[in-house]
Amino acid sequence: MSTSSSPSTPDHDANPGGPDIPGPSTRRTSAADFEPGPSSSRQRLMNEALPEPVVEILAHQVAIDAAHDNGRLSAASALAIIFQVCCTWREVSRSDHLWQRLTRQIWRRTHLLRATWHHEFIYWHRTVRNFTTGRHSFTIPHFDPSGSGDHRHTLICRSLALSDRHLACGFADGTIRLFDVDTWSHVSTFRSMHGHRFGPFSRCVSGIVMTNNSILAFGRLDGDIYVAVLNEPGLARRAVVGDVVNNGVLVELAGTARRWVGLFAGVPGRAFQIWDSQTEQVISVGGSLTDPDALMGWHMLTELVESVGRIRVSECELVVACTTSRLVCFNIMNPELLLHDVGSTSGFVVTSLDVTHEAFVVIERNGIGTVRRTGSFARVSRFRVRGSWVRGLLGCICPGFVTTYSGGGVLRVWNIEQPVGMLCCTIAIRLGEGNSMVANQRHVAISWNDTSIHLLDFGV
Repeated sequence: MSTSSSPSTPDHDANPGGPDIPGPSTRRTSAADFEPGPSSSRQRLMNEALPEPVVEILAHQVAIDAAHDNGRLSAASALAIIFQVCCTWREVSRSDHLWQRLTRQIWRRTHLLRATWHHEFIYWHRTVRNFTTGRHSFTIPHFDPSGSGDHRHTLICRSLALSDRHLACGFADGTIRLFDVDTWSHVSTFRSMHGHRFGPFSRCVSGIVMTNNSILAFGRLDGDIYVAVLNEPGLARRAVVGDVVNNGVLVELAGTARRWVGLFAGVPGRAFQIWDSQTEQVISVGGSLTDPDALMGWHMLTELVESVGRIRVSECELVVACTTSRLVCFNIMNPELLLHDVGSTSGFVVTSLDVTHEAFVVIERNGIGTVRRTGSFARVSRFRVRGSWVRGLLGCICPGFVTTYSGGGVLRVWNIEQPVGMLCCTIAIRLGEGNSMVANQRHVAISWNDTSIHLLDFGV
């Protein structure tokens, strides 16, 4: 396994917050703080008279306002000013309850993974800052290719998924390989062996749903859906039997812990299928999104062609799906009612569609990238990608950022916290058009047709 790192910056472990993150106070109150003095001294006494719960509420609101108005990284400097007012206000920096609330609201982290919520806040502040500067570590996950047959195309990774602990890679032979994102080791392999072969790529993994750290589901182009327990490697259990003739090709599978949604192409009027993930029964079939692309859908079984469409599901179970000419949004519980149905004069880059929390991004072929709220479709941010970067473009969204990769071998990070998105940094990776890309709040992973996979870690 090979690793490398971008130029590093000085570590601030001595002060875990770094120079711009306030830490708990160590200053003691002295008698001088209470001696008579000018008006500034009287003001200090008034400040110290405020109860700590009131100061905590004030500090919380100041940090939230700063993050909303000037970006999430500005919350730390706003808190530093609050904690410098007087010794009583500094004591509020010891409140783990305050750091827990701020970590949840600013960084959207609900699980404590470090010693305290203060350290949790610091970690995600540093990680977000690394996204803006491009500081990261880099590795190429390695695995044992045995059992994949003699054909090199079976080792091509066509689908990726990330959680806090794992990177799941779906290959053209219907195999899932699972990697630990902290140790970079290959920890499990899940195989799917059922089904007729309708073409050399009919068993290709077309989507992975990994909603927690114990269960994953994945779909294949032939329509089969499999379920695997992460700590039980081996043959995955087939939960849904595909029917290519009547349903078409399963272009992509997405979903949540409660529902799976499949985007199909090849048979008119059956673009979407929705399953209950607990009972594994289909609960809805319909839609015409991919009807114009039926022929291209069938070609996916026999050739490594561009994907017909893409589908994503937000945390609030709103589904966003697109083809090159059309983008739709609907509630997973009411798929018959389209909340939004829009077209593009220049065409959508299908592989740029992605969803995070309440927002999604899509880039058009004219280079315009737009981030919108999934429910209201209100525009959050817009940025422009150069025309030469659009060919073979892959796109992902994570809170505050959009990452794009094109065949020129450069990963670009865009800040989307303001209405006009800005290019933060560019990271040279390697030449060649990518197959798949996935990103979360810490990692970015990309796969290529030559069987290689790259994992970038910004949590360094």
